[in-house]
Amino acid sequence: MASHPLDRRFNTRLFLGGAVLAGVGSLFVSVGLALGSVADLEAARRWQRSTEMTPGQLARHAVGVAQAATSAGAHAWQAPMPEGRRSVVSGDGRMQPVP
Repeated sequence: MASHPLDRRFNTRLFLGGAVLAGVGSLFVSVGLALGSVADLEAARRWQRSTEMTPGQLARHAVGVAQAATSAGAHAWQAPMPEGRRSVVSGDGRMQPVP
């Protein structure tokens, strides 16, 4: 086993090359994310303008739709199933009425 300090040295050129490539790759990723974000924002603005509603009106509409869906889901969950609609799937995949 060599205990000389020069024998344990790693390739600094290779290490620096890897660091530079990682930095350049990170720069490309950052630029790509920024460009994608700008494109998404522009598309969202175009869509909002095409609705002919203000952002506040769109928000109120979305809240109303969510409330209606929540209410319908809760009602469907709690309401008993109509008698004629009850059925289960048998082992062979056919629907069988529930007694």
